[in-house]
Amino acid sequence: MKENLLNKPIEEAWIMQQLNSNNKRPQPAEEQIDLLALIRQRYLPYWPLFLLAVIIALTIAFVYLRYATPVYYASATLLVKDEKTGMDEADILESLNLSGSKKVIENEIEIIKSRTLAREVIRNLNLFAEVTVKGKIRDIVAYKSSPVRFKFLEPDSIKYDYFRVMPMVYDSVHDRVFIANKPYALNDTVASPWGKIIITPKAGKLADVNGRQYMLRIAGEKILAGMLQGSLTVEPTTKAGTIISLGYSDPVPGRAEDILNELIRTYNSASIEDKNRTSANTMAFVDDRLRVVNEELSQVEAAVAGFKKKEGIVDISEQSRLFLESVSANDGKLAEANMQLSVLDSIQHYVANLKPGQGTVPATLGLADPVLLELISKLSEVELQLERLKKTTGENSPLLESFYRQEAQLKPSILSNISSLRANLQATKGRIEAENGRYAGLIRNVPDKEKAFVEVSRQQEIKNNIYTFLLQKREETAVASAAAVSDSRIVDPAEAVTTPVSPKKPMVLGLAVLGGIIAVGGFITLRDMMKREVTTRAEIEKATAAPILAEILQDDSKEPIVIAEGRRSFVAEQFRTLRTTLSYIGVNANGTINGNGHRKSLLVTSSISGEGKSFVSVNLAISLSLVKKKVALLEFDLRKPQISKMLKVSREPGISNYLVGQAEIASILQPVPGNEYLYVLPAGAIPPNPTELILNGQLEHLIANLKSRFDYVIIDTAPVGLVTDARLLAGYTDATLYVVRHQVTPKLYLKGLNELYQSKELGNLNIVFNGIQPRGVSGYGGANGYGYGYGYIEESKGARRKHFLKGIFNI
Repeated sequence: MKENLLNKPIEEAWIMQQLNSNNKRPQPAEEQIDLLALIRQRYLPYWPLFLLAVIIALTIAFVYLRYATPVYYASATLLVKDEKTGMDEADILESLNLSGSKKVIENEIEIIKSRTLAREVIRNLNLFAEVTVKGKIRDIVAYKSSPVRFKFLEPDSIKYDYFRVMPMVYDSVHDRVFIANKPYALNDTVASPWGKIIITPKAGKLADVNGRQYMLRIAGEKILAGMLQGSLTVEPTTKAGTIISLGYSDPVPGRAEDILNELIRTYNSASIEDKNRTSANTMAFVDDRLRVVNEELSQVEAAVAGFKKKEGIVDISEQSRLFLESVSANDGKLAEANMQLSVLDSIQHYVANLKPGQGTVPATLGLADPVLLELISKLSEVELQLERLKKTTGENSPLLESFYRQEAQLKPSILSNISSLRANLQATKGRIEAENGRYAGLIRNVPDKEKAFVEVSRQQEIKNNIYTFLLQKREETAVASAAAVSDSRIVDPAEAVTTPVSPKKPMVLGLAVLGGIIAVGGFITLRDMMKREVTTRAEIEKATAAPILAEILQDDSKEPIVIAEGRRSFVAEQFRTLRTTLSYIGVNANGTINGNGHRKSLLVTSSISGEGKSFVSVNLAISLSLVKKKVALLEFDLRKPQISKMLKVSREPGISNYLVGQAEIASILQPVPGNEYLYVLPAGAIPPNPTELILNGQLEHLIANLKSRFDYVIIDTAPVGLVTDARLLAGYTDATLYVVRHQVTPKLYLKGLNELYQSKELGNLNIVFNGIQPRGVSGYGGANGYGYGYGYIEESKGARRKHFLKGIFNI
């Protein structure tokens, strides 16, 4: 007895600590989601479903990988001379000032990716027709193994913006091909729905192809160019470098290599063509000037010969020779000045009448002014870029507009510079002419014949110098044209990888695993979201701050009494746990809390009917009686009593009879057969006015009497969500057990439960989570994600197998 008195304060302190820890649980609005706990609680129990989904997904992925068409990747690298960082021209071409301009790497990338080059590649490789071998699962492209080759002479006649697929049969015996059951002769130009075509057999010995079924796919240039552009990647290898990396993806590696190589060849040809166009314009200008000067030189030489013959002049004096040299030198300068003025006039006329993006800048022969040459060179570069971009970009392209603005900005500068040079040349010309006038005064001392001879010889020298200059420039232009090379160089020709880049096996398998997991996870999540009933403890904790005192599993035996002496089932152990936890909320037959006397009465209620409050009341009462505690169980659900039927005792007389004064406590207090510690107060006759009976004043005397005679008083009452009986009885009890049933209690009632807890209307309210069904195979949905493991409580193999299967298919 002394030991009990010493331990009593310690026990009370421990109980208060447990109560405080429960009350300190955060409110629902403040709770944070524990992702790991959520996964463990919601998804981990269904691991067999996840495993099954992953196996199915992997099977589908392996089938897809087995029969999917592989795609191979071919790559090539190209060195392009860049305006900022590219290599200089060779000295011989640089000295001629006739070679093409350096290139901007970004512009060249756009040109390579252009629709114009793509269409040129398609025409050059005749990619309008694709022959495939008919297979059981998928067709195989016969790019190299096709028995025939198609050459379309009129590609514009192919109007398909889609692939038209037709059967094709090769008849080598009669040298013909059947396309869509129509015969076409080989090695001849034949008419077809796609214009004139030539079908030629493959060179060399063919395999047995007679009667073999092929499929022919034909498409127009528009769709093929779009597909080529979509499969093509062009990008610089580094930001500062001028090397471009080209890549192409195709089911046939050989075709990918051919397309890249042809694309590079076409691009280089277009670059050389641009250069040759400039050289041709310069050559035409020089040839025109040579014709004029040649005629003038012929006339002067004829005049010199005639003069010598007429006057009989064989030699001239030393003075005349020196005079002639001086005058010839001046006349050469004068002729050069006139030549430069003529070139300036030609350039000025061109620039003044230039339309945006049209024409080619004339040659700058004889001009030495570096500023003008630089401006003319820039204008020439802009014109060439405009001519290229107009083929590959739209009229409203920002890049095109930028070059138009550059062209407009260069024209005033060139015209201004021409005016300045013309003024300088005019001044030079005036000075030379004045000097020649001075020499003319000296000529008076020369004999008349010699004077006339000097005049004729001077004209001959002038024309000869001009003619020699033009011939020199003509040869330089011819050399530049013959030596024209592309501004790019192939670093690595196209080469395809030996392994396909698509489909990627690790990625497909990874996506399959992820897809299987997401599919099952999404299904479970959607199912939980669609359910309107409580399914997990987390939902209760999220909706209310009321503590959850115990969790009771669903009993498959369907028996109302699940606990008895020596029974070791899951549910029985959980009711023993509930019995132990009653002391946590201060309900103890022997103890006192803060001097408030004995706390031994319990009210058991729920939200709606069918949640198992009578089941909990009966089995809790039996559990308390097993430890030799006298328990009084009141069947106070006066509208729908169940306890008397569960315990197989008579319902009358009962509580209703006592409340109306027709019976005494001793007459309605019935012992439970086979249990000397458990007594039941049945409901009695079902009254028409249960609420009025509870309020008639007899209840207080009844509860007080029972508390004095029993260790525990348990009151089973009607659902609080339907009637007010529980609220009326709560004032006579020390604690309330509020039963929430798994997959039965609607979630919307949890809000009312929380309001009852906050308002203390039912006193010391605690929750019992009842009827928890298996969730998956690793546990039960009501636990904090840990579940209730198998194995510690003895079960038969059949029961364990039943729980396992029920856990899997309880969706």
